[in-house]
Amino acid sequence: MIAAINIFGGLAWNPGVRGILVVAVGVAVLMGSVYILLATNTGSRLGMLLALCGLFGWLTILTLFWWISPPAIGPRGNNASWRPVEVWVNDGSTPRTDVVSKLTNPSDLPTRAEVEAQFPELVDEYPNGWTFSDLKANNPDILDAIIPNGSLNGWRVTASSSAGEAQAAADLALVNAKIFTANTEYKKLSVFEFGGKPTRLEYCPDAKGGSFLPDDPICRIQYKLNKLFSSHPTHYAVVQVQPVIAQETKAGEAPPTPIVDESKPVVSVVLVRDLGDVRLIPFLYFVISLSLFIIFAWVLHNRDKTLMKNKAMAEAATKGD
Repeated sequence: MIAAINIFGGLAWNPGVRGILVVAVGVAVLMGSVYILLATNTGSRLGMLLALCGLFGWLTILTLFWWISPPAIGPRGNNASWRPVEVWVNDGSTPRTDVVSKLTNPSDLPTRAEVEAQFPELVDEYPNGWTFSDLKANNPDILDAIIPNGSLNGWRVTASSSAGEAQAAADLALVNAKIFTANTEYKKLSVFEFGGKPTRLEYCPDAKGGSFLPDDPICRIQYKLNKLFSSHPTHYAVVQVQPVIAQETKAGEAPPTPIVDESKPVVSVVLVRDLGDVRLIPFLYFVISLSLFIIFAWVLHNRDKTLMKNKAMAEAATKGD
């Protein structure tokens, strides 16, 4: 007895055992109370069948909503994410991913000095330097002037406002590949994308939103149908970084602005979009709940048929007497 008390006294009641007790008490109070009411009015076996049929009927509706809109906390699969497939150093070597070979080499793109000579306002707007992704987000007209559409062989510049997830995956890939030991050893350059489903603006470039109805509803309907029924082309992203010059951080001062070491090659992290399976687990819960609901409803249906048959036989026997 004393040993058992010592065992229970040493258990971690928060959160492990406490969570189990909360679920157990909830099941006993909520489901148990319903079963007791049904059992006292219809009998223990019929009450159990009715309670289970109602429970899994409700779970079928709940998991259907989970399947349509997976909950933030609860059963859900893996979210879509960027998966690194290659870290390529732009030193004249050929990347293993064929589609990356079509991307224009960074040395062939306009330099910062050439662009700022044509657009001097960028010097004041970006005192710490800019990338093509920054121009895509804030100065798309300037980007179109220096990199016309189609000049990247199907690749497109990703706006810096949309590149955060890919850059975070690239940081992890660079450290795991032991090319860098920390993200302070390099500076992020531009981010490029290739493939994937087109956006509405890319699918309907001439459509403009009206005050009440769009001016090209047919194109928008075609875009919705294409997005719903067509397959997902492989979606690539390339995050480019370059080593920085080591600088000493003085005590009590902010870290110095990173300066790219132009003598070092650009490092490209090749990523592929993993669409994830967010709705898979809710769908499995829905199938299990629906199957159990059908089974218990079928058992109740057969019970009613057997009861009606026996009742009819009893009435026939009574009339025969």
